[in-house]
Amino acid sequence: MSSSVQLRAIDGSDTDFIVGLSADERVTAFIGDGQPWSREYAIQRVDQAIDSNEISWFVVWRDGVRIGLFTATERAHATEIGYWLAPAMWGQGLAKVIVDQGLQHLQESGITDLMARVAPENIASLKVLERHGFIRQSHDAALVTLTRATPQA
Repeated sequence: MSSSVQLRAIDGSDTDFIVGLSADERVTAFIGDGQPWSREYAIQRVDQAIDSNEISWFVVWRDGVRIGLFTATERAHATEIGYWLAPAMWGQGLAKVIVDQGLQHLQESGITDLMARVAPENIASLKVLERHGFIRQSHDAALVTLTRATPQA
């Protein structure tokens, strides 16, 4: 499965895919305020990801089709990761593959201190991150914060 999944830096040709993914309430249920994004807001976020040095978005492809998104955003003390997957792809173990490849890319880029913030009810995402060595650091009603420090080579 992993050999057919690839991450590619986002570009303008991915805008309609991100607009569609971010309009799906199943995808955005655990992102931000949990509401689908408007087309305008999604386009603004894509443009920001393309133009920013602190934000890296990677579109996930499988067999020539866009299926998800891996994100990396520089924060004060660590790089925050996130990932989205089209609902038609859920339940196939692809989140694990996306995180594997995203973390590998970040490590190859010299990024070692990582964090993620996850809604406590998003059990599947918490499990994926914990299987990748993330450790719960804090938990409140809205978010669980996890961190991971990758040993430098």
